[in-house]
Amino acid sequence: MTSASRNRWAELGILAAARAAMGAQFQVVGALGPLLIGALAADWTELGSLIGAYSLAGVFVALPAGWVMARLGDRGVLLAGVGLMAVGGILLALAPGFALALAGRLVSGVGGALLAIACAKMVLDRFSGATLAPALGLMLMAWPCGIGISLLVLPLLGTDWRAGLWLSALVCAASFLPLWWAPPRGEGPGAAPARRGGLLAAEWAPLLSAGTLWGFYNAAYVVALGFAPAFLVARGWPVEQAGAAASLLGFAILPLLPMGGALAERAGRPVLVTVACILGMAACLVAVAAGLSPWVFLLLFGALTAPPASLVMAMVGRALSPASRAFGMGVHYTLFYGSLALLPPLAGMARDITGTPAAPLWAGVAFLGIALVALAVYVRLPPRIAA
Repeated sequence: MTSASRNRWAELGILAAARAAMGAQFQVVGALGPLLIGALAADWTELGSLIGAYSLAGVFVALPAGWVMARLGDRGVLLAGVGLMAVGGILLALAPGFALALAGRLVSGVGGALLAIACAKMVLDRFSGATLAPALGLMLMAWPCGIGISLLVLPLLGTDWRAGLWLSALVCAASFLPLWWAPPRGEGPGAAPARRGGLLAAEWAPLLSAGTLWGFYNAAYVVALGFAPAFLVARGWPVEQAGAAASLLGFAILPLLPMGGALAERAGRPVLVTVACILGMAACLVAVAAGLSPWVFLLLFGALTAPPASLVMAMVGRALSPASRAFGMGVHYTLFYGSLALLPPLAGMARDITGTPAAPLWAGVAFLGIALVALAVYVRLPPRIAA
């Protein structure tokens, strides 16, 4: 392995560590959800709003961030993102009620959006060919890893939910240091010699369809993460046991996330694998909502979530020319954050309206159905793009 190759994998490790902190911060509200009702959230709709607020900021930040990166470079955006994550985490930990908690989540969400866009673009710049899918998988793996850790660790703090919020803020602050002292530099062989502040006409349709697929697929995963613990508690489970069961959603994804997509690409069946996994995810949510073994089906749901992740991100990469990549990732993450901002509150509202703890899980099933429709649109596009 050459020195340049070693360096790009080391850079990937630094980026992944920051994404793990982002995953832990994103999940802190869901992990502490039942404890936050009556403290920072008046009802389940407000709790869903706190979950979704982390993504709402990304709707407004993602496109400008892609435009700024196209002109000013990646490192400043990366460092600003992690810094804002720490500031937002502190605001949330200090919040006496919903208003400041929401503000803290919005600030954190701005930082998370900047970090996510910079990480995705930097990996696409540095890796190509056979190394792209595993590199994307490793980068994407860090987020659910952080989520799983938060679901395991935070319930151990008992009812001291504010200590959990401070711990999340501290992790984000600590992740700033390696990015400051050993920042990823340079741009790898896949980077463009010149950057475009827009998209080619032929790039819009595949990017929008792949982005919709990515948004609804991730929204279903987030709804499962955010509402599965509360669903299990409503069925009489202790908080710690419910958190441990829901943590399977984060940890089960890890073994297959780096290589599952790469193996599907090598087998020449990426679309078939994506369809099968999304259908399986929907079936698992139905099983959990119906009261079948949550340990088994949450574990299976997490495992099935893994292979489509790098496959869909590779679809996004194929939709964009190198010169369009920075702006295109801004468009992609605008769709992603829009989905994550709007859909979890709808899932929470479904519970408030129906009074049924399983209602958010059924909403997740519906989101997966829409993801499949978006995939069908993508594969019908001209082979030059949707191959």
